[in-house]
Amino acid sequence: MDDAPLTAEDYASVLAATQALSERYRSGWTLNEALAQWRLVVKEIEEGFDTQWVWEYHNELACRDWLCEAWPLLTDRVRAVRQPFLDSMDDRFTAATAPMRKEGTALDHPRRGRWWHDRYPRVVMGEPDEELPELWSPTPEYIEDD
Repeated sequence: MDDAPLTAEDYASVLAATQALSERYRSGWTLNEALAQWRLVVKEIEEGFDTQWVWEYHNELACRDWLCEAWPLLTDRVRAVRQPFLDSMDDRFTAATAPMRKEGTALDHPRRGRWWHDRYPRVVMGEPDEELPELWSPTPEYIEDD
């Protein structure tokens, strides 16, 4: 990868992606903000996802949805510059999650098929008797909340 600065066309693609997705995503993220949010979500999952927010889990992944939709709108150069970071976060997310059980269950959330929505945290914190989604099987490991 060369160290040439991004061009006006590159910046225009980032702005176009931000504008195109602003109506669908209330967050109003920029590319940098969406990547930073994805890093934060991954870090929280690695440290143990709080089961208090279990029913909001898929909403937490909206930043990754945004990145998925923005990626084709970006120039090749912007994607090439940002791809290593995205790959790193995706790899960490994959390591911190497990695939959802699919056999004999209703796959009913609207974002099924995006691989990150088909995974759940391996480690959680909270009350072990809290109800978890049926697809989170086997049950995640519980850790103590500090």
